[in-house]
Amino acid sequence: MATSELPGVSVVVPVRDGAGEIGRLLASLRDLDYPADRLEVIVVDNGSRDGTAGVAERFGVTVLQEPVRSSYAARNRGARAARFPWVAFTDSDCAADRDWLKRLLSPPLPEGCGAVVGEVVALEGTTTVQRLTERYGLMRHAVTLPHKELPCFSTANVAVRRDLLLRLQGFRQDVRFFGDMDLSWRIQLDGGSTLLFRPEARILHRHRRTFGALWRQGVQHGRGVAFMKTAYPDRYHIRAGEQVGRLFGLARAAGGAIFPDAQGPFRDRLLAPVFLTFWYGGLLAGYLRGPAWTEGR
Repeated sequence: MATSELPGVSVVVPVRDGAGEIGRLLASLRDLDYPADRLEVIVVDNGSRDGTAGVAERFGVTVLQEPVRSSYAARNRGARAARFPWVAFTDSDCAADRDWLKRLLSPPLPEGCGAVVGEVVALEGTTTVQRLTERYGLMRHAVTLPHKELPCFSTANVAVRRDLLLRLQGFRQDVRFFGDMDLSWRIQLDGGSTLLFRPEARILHRHRRTFGALWRQGVQHGRGVAFMKTAYPDRYHIRAGEQVGRLFGLARAAGGAIFPDAQGPFRDRLLAPVFLTFWYGGLLAGYLRGPAWTEGR
C-alpha cells in the first residue's frame, strides 16, 4: 500500500502518575511504521505528581495539561488540540505493535465509518490474574465489542473521526467509568455512523496483576454498568439469563480445576473459580454502589 493513501492521525494518551511505564508506550509509538508527516502524539497530563510530563517531553511529543481530574476530560483536551482528521486513543499502560496504525487505518474505510477498533491483547502474563484475564477475554474487543444492544469499544485501542468526535462534544466528563461505551453508542445513535473492527491492529495492554486490582477493576465496571443503565434505561438491559450463565461459568471453572485434562497451568485452573468470583463479585458490588460521577457534577 502506498503511504500516500494513509490518513493523518493524532494519537492521544491521557495519563496521571504514569512516569514508570509511559516510556514503554512512547517508545513503541516512536517506532511505528507510519508516515511521520501524518502522525502526531499528544500526551495529556491529568495532574501527575511523579514527573510524568518530563518523561513524555524527552520523547519529543506534544505534552498538554488538563486540570479537570478526569481521563475523559484529558482525552477531550487532546482531541481539541489534534491536527489530523483521525484521533486514535490508547493508554499509558499499553504498547503498540509496530504496524498498529497502518493496520487500523489502512484504506478503504467504509463510508459512514465513525470509528475503527483494534484488538487488545496481553502485554505480559506474569501472574495468574493476568493469564486468566487474557484467557477469559476481559479486555479483548473480540469479546466486548459485540454487546447485546450495540457494539462498544474501550479507549485502549480505537481511532475516531475528529469531526464526528467534536460534533458529539467528545466524551462525557461527568462520569468516571464507561464514558468510552457511552461515546461508542452515541457515535451510532446520534452520529449515524458505524464501528469497524480490525483485530489485526493490536495494542498490548498490561492487565491487572493482583486479585485486589482485579476486584477494583470489577467494581469500576459495575459502576459503569450502573451508569449505562441510568443513561440508557430503554436500551441497556440486564437479563436474568446472563446471570445464570455466569454461575455456570463459575461451575465450569471449578470443574476445570479438578480435571487434569483441562487446559492451562494447574495453578491457574485451581484459581479460576476464585478469579471469576472476584470479577463478578466486584461487578455486583460496583453496580449496587451506582454510577461514579466526577467531582463538581
